[in-house]
Amino acid sequence: MLTKLKYTEELNVQEVYHQLQLGEQPILIKNFPLDDLYLENFVLQLGEPVIEARNIRGKSVFNVEVSKQNNFFRSIANSNIEFPLHTDCADFKEIPNCIALLCVQPATETQGTSRFTSLSAILEKLSPIEIKLLTQKQWLFRNKQRPILQQEEISYSICYDRITMETFAEVSKEDINLLHKLDALFNNVSFTLFLEQSDLILFRNDLLLHGRSGFDLDSRRLLKRVRLYLK
Repeated sequence: MLTKLKYTEELNVQEVYHQLQLGEQPILIKNFPLDDLYLENFVLQLGEPVIEARNIRGKSVFNVEVSKQNNFFRSIANSNIEFPLHTDCADFKEIPNCIALLCVQPATETQGTSRFTSLSAILEKLSPIEIKLLTQKQWLFRNKQRPILQQEEISYSICYDRITMETFAEVSKEDINLLHKLDALFNNVSFTLFLEQSDLILFRNDLLLHGRSGFDLDSRRLLKRVRLYLK
């Protein structure tokens, strides 16, 4: 379920890149430097980072921490609430296919736990008829229409963000029942991981869904996030 590595000056970045190309499981790198510049330069060796609009330096790093504006959370990522399994940037024209998360400050050991599920595990639980439905039915992700499953020759990719899907479109009772069924399936084949300080986790955004459990509002939990297009 997880590829584990340790950060050193001799870390084989090409091996990290190769594992990300395979995309079967997240890659956890222990003892990664807690520095934006290190993270930015490391990601540049793997692909093209997405410039984060909320980074005042015009860089790619985004602080995933509790943050409010006018007494409202700036985003779900900037809240303390549970974040269901999802795809990042599901409404982008071209969705970044890789995510890097660096843990600077974790929550308590029972809170803010990361959750992942792989597309391969999901496909094993779906019937051919269900797979066909999910590749054909179009859903609205804000202003982009796309299916939950996309087929490319003999392989598949996944795009799922129920919050966006239900926020920007009228969803029928039949569709809600389908989404309930999918959520249950995704959770049943998922696994959890508690990120410790200096843990860097990288994973495919098109082949895995990710989420987190909730945590206390006054928590100082801080993750550094970079989205990127793998080379």
